[in-house]
Amino acid sequence: MVQPDVVIVGGGVIGASIAYYLSEQGGRVTLLERGHAGGHASLASAGLLHPLRRDDAVDALRELALASFALFPDLVQRLREISGIDPEYQASGWLLTATDEVESTELRSQAQRADPALGFRLITGAEAREMEPVLSPDIVTALHMPRGAQVYVPSYLQALTHAAARLGATIRRGVEVADLRVSDGRVTGVMTVDGEEIAAGQTVIAGGAWTAQTARRLGVSLPVFPLRGQIMALHAIPAPLRRVIHGGEVYLSPKADGSIVVGATYEDAGFDDRLTADGMAYLFNSALKTAPGLANATFREAWVGLRPASEDGIPILGAVPGWAGVLVATGHRAEGVLLSPITGKLMAQYLRGEQTELSLAPFDAGRFAV
Repeated sequence: MVQPDVVIVGGGVIGASIAYYLSEQGGRVTLLERGHAGGHASLASAGLLHPLRRDDAVDALRELALASFALFPDLVQRLREISGIDPEYQASGWLLTATDEVESTELRSQAQRADPALGFRLITGAEAREMEPVLSPDIVTALHMPRGAQVYVPSYLQALTHAAARLGATIRRGVEVADLRVSDGRVTGVMTVDGEEIAAGQTVIAGGAWTAQTARRLGVSLPVFPLRGQIMALHAIPAPLRRVIHGGEVYLSPKADGSIVVGATYEDAGFDDRLTADGMAYLFNSALKTAPGLANATFREAWVGLRPASEDGIPILGAVPGWAGVLVATGHRAEGVLLSPITGKLMAQYLRGEQTELSLAPFDAGRFAV
C-alpha cells in the first residue's frame, strides 16, 4: 500500500473538505472516521449559510466566513459534477426577526455594519408577514438577508466525501485511532485500535469535540469542548416557509422535502448526547413563538450533535505547538458547515507548503499557550 501524504482523523465536514481540496490537487490522502460519516456534529447541523450570522465575531472570523460563503456556489456545482450527488444548495434568503425595541436596535446595528453588497434591508413586521404569513403578529421589525443560503448537510457531506474518493482519496469508516505514531518530535502517522499502523507524511486532527483528547496524547492541551445541540424537524404540506427564519435564539430552516428544521440548543453538557424533554420543549415553544402558523405541522424527528467549541469561540487551525508533522482543525462551533470550504482550502494550501489565501495566524493553537 502506498503511504499517504496526509492522514486525516475525523470524517465530518471539516475533515472531508480538507480531503477534497487536497485530492483535487493530486495529493494522496487517507481519511479515517471512527463511526458513520459526520455522526457527531456535522449531521446535527441545519446547514445554514450566512457570513454574518454571529454578532460577536472578531474581524478575522468575519473575513474567514465571508471567504467561505463566497466559495459555496462554485463548490457545490463542482461537487455535483464529480460525485453525482446534489448538496441541495438553496439561496432562499433569511429573515432575522425582532419582537421588541432591544432586538430591533440589534438588527439596525447589523444592517449598518454590513457590506452594502450583501443587500441587507430592514423591513417592518407587516412586510415580514407578507413574505412569510406564518410569522407571529408580535414581530415588529425584521432584517431581510437576500443572499442567505443553506445546504442539506447529509447530501453535502456525502458529496464532499464521494468527490474526494473519486479524485483518489482513501475513505475508511469504522476505523478508530488509538494513538499517534511519533519519532524525534515528529508525528509520523497513527495507530488504530485494531493495532494497524498508518504512516503518513502529515497528520491532521479534525475530530471535532474529541480533538482535544487526541492532542493530549502529545502532551498538548487544546481548550476544545463539546456544545450539545438538540435539533428537530417538523413537516407540513404545503411547505409553510420559503426562507430561513431566525427568531430569538432559534432558527427555522425550510428544506426541499417540505420539512422545517428547528434548532438549536447550545448546552455545555459535556459529552452527554441525549435528547432531553427540556431541550425539545424549548425548541417547540420557541418555534411557535416565532411562527405560530406552524402549530398544525407534524413532528417528524429529533436528533442531537456535539459541536466543537474553543475557549475563545474562534476555530483552531494549523500546526500543533511543539510538534512537526501534525496539524489541527477544530473549534468551529455551530459554523462548521459554513466554514468548511475555506477551512479545507486553507489547510490544503498549508499542507502543500503554499502561501495561504488568508492568514492562519489568528487561528493558531499557540494563542492558548501560557
